[in-house]
Amino acid sequence: LGRLLKNRNAHVNLIPLNPTPGSKWTASRREDEAEFLRILESYGVPTTVRDTRGREIDGACGQLAASETQ
Repeated sequence: LGRLLKNRNAHVNLIPLNPTPGSKWTASRREDEAEFLRILESYGVPTTVRDTRGREIDGACGQLAASETQ
């Protein structure tokens, strides 16, 4: 991703996935998030790690689709 976006005037927003009961997907480990961020920044790609919100109402990233399919 870093190679693809280098010198493209792009900004990456990383939004951690919130755990959702019954989902096959899991959140990334903090170490993996940090390494992904480090790699993007090594290519000069501006990156922001967003705060996760809405967990308490199942409205956070990864939760809306799960509640829709149940």
